[in-house]
Amino acid sequence: MSGPPGSARKSTADPAEPTPAPGTTAELALTHPDRMLWPGITKRDLAEYWRAVAAAALPEIAARPLAVVRCPGGIDGPHFFQKHAHAGLPAAVRAGQAQGHPYLAIDDADGLVAMAQITAVELHAWGAPEADPAHPDRLVFDLDPGAGVPFAAVVAAAQDLRRRLHRLGLVAFCRTTGGQGLHLVVPLVPQAEWDAVHDFCHGFATLAAHDAPDRFVTTVAKTARTGRILIDWLRNGPGATAVASFSPRARPGATVATRLAWREVTARLDPAAFTLRTVPGRLARQRGDPWAAFAGAAARLPLLDSPAARSPAARRGAGFSGTAGQ
Repeated sequence: MSGPPGSARKSTADPAEPTPAPGTTAELALTHPDRMLWPGITKRDLAEYWRAVAAAALPEIAARPLAVVRCPGGIDGPHFFQKHAHAGLPAAVRAGQAQGHPYLAIDDADGLVAMAQITAVELHAWGAPEADPAHPDRLVFDLDPGAGVPFAAVVAAAQDLRRRLHRLGLVAFCRTTGGQGLHLVVPLVPQAEWDAVHDFCHGFATLAAHDAPDRFVTTVAKTARTGRILIDWLRNGPGATAVASFSPRARPGATVATRLAWREVTARLDPAAFTLRTVPGRLARQRGDPWAAFAGAAARLPLLDSPAARSPAARRGAGFSGTAGQ
């Protein structure tokens, strides 16, 4: 799964980094800038990465509740998942609480660099902004392959679920997760509350698994999904998070969760090609944002028991003719 890995070694201590000296976005001081976070990649490199991608990354990260995965000794050392504030956090990292859940938040490029300062390698975001935490503005379906599933099958699953969502009036956008899965991210008009969104996502995943039990499961236990793909719908609830676009992962290769155009989502796609070293260059070469249509594609949450959802075409996932995100 693309969320905070269950295998991460949690530390009972909270090894806060010393607070850096005040600075500007371009000059924000780092303590121990040469500390290795990945082999050959330092804390300084992480800060410079965030400066390079900040303009593209911040619309999905700024002023949105976050949880982070911190790796004080690098990815080969203990990891811990943090959503509470503690003494010593940089001034550019705020703390808050919504819907009964604590969170961290940032507002700008200073905040991204501050996350590098505290060795927050991964940033995971809520599906709702701070301004309206009770009404999600996106759905996330995490396609997580079980043992023995080739990546080409994950690509086919993403295309299939895209068609199913389209039949319900929803437009899906795709990103790599930094692992072997893919995310489908669906913009919503922020009108429905979390309970309705949670129930919709559960029902959608369950219908897909019912229609193709040889391909899909909704059970998180790894023993239940050998040879199949988990449709992880549990990212959709208050306090639940999904890795943010442009976030690096605490994994070998410093892979990055990366927005894709649908024309890239083919059997030739290599998710390991998107890394902290390569993504800034990809951004510089792109003629346009593959998710440029995201905000304009927001739709109201449909009823899952609508005629469209029950139609044979919807159940086959057939007849897609949309263009967003191509």
